[in-house]
Amino acid sequence: MKNRSIIGLTVALVVAITGVVAPTFADTSGSWVPQLPNQNDPSFHSVTFEDPLPMQFNFSLLQATDNNSMFVCKSTSDPVCANMAFKYLSILKACQNPTDVDCISSVSAIDSSGNSQAGTFSKYTVVNHVNSYPADQKLGIAAGDVPSIWSIPSAPHASGSDYAVIAGESGYINPKDVRDPVTNNSSEFLNVSLVPVVLKDFGKANSTLNSWNGPILDGIYYDACTEFQQTATRMNANCAHVNGDGCYLPTNAQGMCYAEEAMTPGQRFNVQLRLSHEPNGWIHGRMTDPNISITHESSGPVDLSITAGSVQVPLVYQGADWDTLPPSLQDFWVQCMNHGDHCGQVLAGPGDHSDYPVVGQTPAGNAQLNLQGQPFSFGPLALQAMSAIAPLVGNKANTMTTSWNFRTLTNQEMNGADKCFTSTPGIKGIVSTNSTTYSQGPPVLSNGSLNYQVSSTHYMPDGTTPFKGTYNLVMRSDVARCLYGFSSAPISASISVISADGSNDVATTVAGEKDGWLSLSANNFEFSAPVIEVKLSQAGSAPKKVTITCVKGKSSKSVSGVSPVCPSGYKRK
Repeated sequence: MKNRSIIGLTVALVVAITGVVAPTFADTSGSWVPQLPNQNDPSFHSVTFEDPLPMQFNFSLLQATDNNSMFVCKSTSDPVCANMAFKYLSILKACQNPTDVDCISSVSAIDSSGNSQAGTFSKYTVVNHVNSYPADQKLGIAAGDVPSIWSIPSAPHASGSDYAVIAGESGYINPKDVRDPVTNNSSEFLNVSLVPVVLKDFGKANSTLNSWNGPILDGIYYDACTEFQQTATRMNANCAHVNGDGCYLPTNAQGMCYAEEAMTPGQRFNVQLRLSHEPNGWIHGRMTDPNISITHESSGPVDLSITAGSVQVPLVYQGADWDTLPPSLQDFWVQCMNHGDHCGQVLAGPGDHSDYPVVGQTPAGNAQLNLQGQPFSFGPLALQAMSAIAPLVGNKANTMTTSWNFRTLTNQEMNGADKCFTSTPGIKGIVSTNSTTYSQGPPVLSNGSLNYQVSSTHYMPDGTTPFKGTYNLVMRSDVARCLYGFSSAPISASISVISADGSNDVATTVAGEKDGWLSLSANNFEFSAPVIEVKLSQAGSAPKKVTITCVKGKSSKSVSGVSPVCPSGYKRK
């Protein structure tokens, strides 16, 4: 892609996007790439919600930072990285011995009867990758390797039974920190993806590298970091990675690469990790009906097990000239350019627009720019964009992708979360949904309810089949008690789905408490932008009444109660 600048997060794969309205794709693989005609119009703006995997790197990387310099390190004791802070992305190995930590201990498929069928570790995508590095248990940095391939015969996909597991820890550690870096590492994040794959021969072709990346290599699959040589005049590592079209995970073998395949919607899997310490924070998942188990071994390691089903997520694209966009979408772009760290990735189109991050901060500036956005899927800006885009695309998805992954939330996403979610160590809970966009962070406690908003198109790609939503909240019982000030007595819960017009959507809901976890779910609700409300109560505690305002034309009335609902014909204000 020529003459394009990037603002915001740049770890996502940059995909060429063109055109005004993307066609419908029947496949459910993650390789969806719209190819459309009007990309180069002078004021063309497009938004793509493509739901990238939480960790897209296919090799580990340990870097040291010092002022404006960054170095690739062979280990934390590498002399070139001495006395610096470390930035790391550690892809975890498969556990081989009972004493191994920070590794994948098992991967299984769960059949319809709930029986577990174990998968077997097969191989690593790359043997002895040049960027692999050993663990530093004192700093809490896991050994970094490459994705592992597992065979799960009981869960075949269209091209076999191989699955890639990309489980990684990423973060930033300053060894000079006087605190215990392991227990105080609020910048460490866990990402886990299970992806169906098939090994294919993509053949050989010529590749080009920018001059600072090193010599051109035969074939199309390589890591620039593999060829990088640290010298006094070449200090900053550029670790770009080049894939062939459709190549997902490169291998050592020339031209051989793992391509991503479609996952069966609803197929349940279990992934177990054996970690040196329990991750902190809140988990977001692209999965359904998750069950979580955390076991602290007497010898120190922590066993984390998550069982869940895969979900289909709508992918949505919209593009048009600036002066044809509705005010709400124009406002999204202005807000996006003023708050790039909350927006995602923006590409500037053809021409000399090096100042586009500043020019794009006003409506008049946007009218002079060609911009293509790949927003985050979470947060107020994402919800605003989705609600504005839906009617412009006929309220239908362009295609669907099927996913099974989870990740701990970033500090940005946890900003503003209730202290009950942040004041103590360990995992506090999981929220999962199949909605294209969703709220930032954990659910928000408001007027006695834990609220969470989602927004997607109303229809599947065929334009007639309603897209049915899923929502799961799994929360530690002690966190729920902290939020509500409850005692140790049992908790009761109810869950409802409030549509954009204020009506209570008809959905299948389930709530229960077991083994220290409170689990709630809502399924089969419809879109565009409902709010899921969870209300908790406890025997002996007086339920808190709330008052809502209901409107019908010019008339309005107040309704009070524990779970007030607007009368027939009225909608919630």
